[in-house]
Amino acid sequence: MADSLLLQAKVFFHACSTPFGRSMIAGVVIFLALLACWSKIQRTKERQRQNRRRAAHEAKHTEEVVHRQLTASQTYLEGFAVPKPKVLLAAQVIFEDLDRKEVEVREELKDTLRKMCGNTEVYITMSWVDQTAHKPTDEEIKKRVILGLDRSGIIQAGFKTHRIVICSSIKGKAHVARHLMPNLYMDGDLEPLQMVAPHIKDTVMVSEEAPLTIDRVKHAKNITDFFQEKKVSPPQHMDVKGKLEVSSQGKAETQDTGLRRRHATMESKLVEK
Repeated sequence: MADSLLLQAKVFFHACSTPFGRSMIAGVVIFLALLACWSKIQRTKERQRQNRRRAAHEAKHTEEVVHRQLTASQTYLEGFAVPKPKVLLAAQVIFEDLDRKEVEVREELKDTLRKMCGNTEVYITMSWVDQTAHKPTDEEIKKRVILGLDRSGIIQAGFKTHRIVICSSIKGKAHVARHLMPNLYMDGDLEPLQMVAPHIKDTVMVSEEAPLTIDRVKHAKNITDFFQEKKVSPPQHMDVKGKLEVSSQGKAETQDTGLRRRHATMESKLVEK
């Protein structure tokens, strides 16, 4: 057995000493070296991917926490949110009369819109459902809107004119919102808001009268009203002081009742004795 192993070893070493054997050994060594290098590179790439995923997750978590702590004004008007949030506004909540040849931004909204355009990525969408023979083209509508924004200083504040989207129906605005996925969507039509409310952080119905309560859809009389700080006040029928007084009075009455019961119990025991 030992002689057989020794003979095989001699044959192997003799084969390795030949030019072909040396070439085979060199090829195997090179292959193993390349395999080791490739494995090391793959491990390095995997560590980098894990670090990027971990960093992205931490950044997203931090961003969500910060956004939850910010008010609407701080997020969309004062520039505290990073990165810049997206805002989608329906044209009907911005302009006074879209049917006129010269559309004008509502006077009470100009300052708010300038601040918003300077600190967010604002998009404007509108649905034109006029079926008359004199219906203007999309380019004509867009030109009217741009001129109205320019006269109000909205473009100078940072609005980009290519962010105007014109739809052929009211539902089309919902499709635009789903495509853009803004942080804030404000519209005067309830239907598109209902369609996208589960997918967007802030959806706001802009109207003078509050609609029926709808899950995840807020209400504001105008754009500026949404950014006013809402202070929660106690119910009108009872203030905080009144609640404390009622609580103290009830506590005192409870204590008196307990004393009377104990006194009556003691008297009954004395009578029995």
